[in-house]
Amino acid sequence: MKKKNILPPSFEPIAEENILEVRNLKVDIAVDDYVLNAVRGVNFTMKKGEILGLVGESGCGKSVTSKEIQGINPDNCASSGEVLFRTKDGKVLNLLTLEKDGETYRAIRGAEIAMIFQEPMTAFSPLYTIGNQLAEIILIHEPKTTRQQARARVLEMLKKVGIANPEKRIDQYPHEFSGGMLQRALIAMMLSLNPTLLIADEPTTALDVTIQAQILELMLNLQREFGMSILFITHDLGVVANICDHVAVMYLGEIVEYGTTQQIFHNPQHPYTKGLLNSLPKMEQSRAEKLYVIDGVVPLPVDMKPCCGFHERCGECMKGTCDQQYIDWVTVEKGHTVRCLKAKGC
Repeated sequence: MKKKNILPPSFEPIAEENILEVRNLKVDIAVDDYVLNAVRGVNFTMKKGEILGLVGESGCGKSVTSKEIQGINPDNCASSGEVLFRTKDGKVLNLLTLEKDGETYRAIRGAEIAMIFQEPMTAFSPLYTIGNQLAEIILIHEPKTTRQQARARVLEMLKKVGIANPEKRIDQYPHEFSGGMLQRALIAMMLSLNPTLLIADEPTTALDVTIQAQILELMLNLQREFGMSILFITHDLGVVANICDHVAVMYLGEIVEYGTTQQIFHNPQHPYTKGLLNSLPKMEQSRAEKLYVIDGVVPLPVDMKPCCGFHERCGECMKGTCDQQYIDWVTVEKGHTVRCLKAKGC
């Protein structure tokens, strides 16, 4: 399938306080003889300095959404909609109109939009030292910087992310680092150019609980220091509760509920959000008591009908309604919206 960008005109300019606005983003993936509707009309905004949690099960389209913002989805993906990004110099660009390998996009990646991937063990080349790989991104985006200056910056960043004995570690190879240290080194690489937007795609998934807490605390401290916005992608609502300002709950390529962290945790409205929260282990829960499990699995997004994507797994589904018609947004309270007929009191 040939990649193309179908771009409807913007009737509203990007708000002054926003650094990113995603409008009606759709991503279709050509696979053999069918097309996956991986992202189906996603909308969200991010303010300067905000941490937004994008939450959902595996296969809901979270990573595809984040990679489309970065322009790194493979060539069998066709995108449409608008991804409006405000650059450091104040320009607003629709990233979907840029050539993925063009000079403008290459200048934005790393320097203005950085991304931390979920598997630090495979993020680095085993053939080069950590210091060499961290310095490379600086030298690419700042060609006037000397290697000595880049090395000094790398040492500074390794110290900032809490790697002990950075003078020694800078000349070591990835296999000499633990998983937690590699994640710290990856964060150092992504922040070395002071980006305005950091996309963290499940950055703590491959780490044990103790190291997870350290990495989250590190990201919060660096976010406060650098003042950047963070799009934090995870399936772990416990992580979201600790660091995010707002939460967007995603299911089957759509955002089904959006609100502040407090609104989502204390007043969840969508049955899927309630299911995710009920799935969390509770301190008062006995060992004999089984954890709550949402029935079924995320269906394959092929030939999707205009209806609630969660209806097949929903215990509150109204047959003939939820499975037959498009579900529009309902405002629960200021800043809290949901796509569910139950919120209308039906």
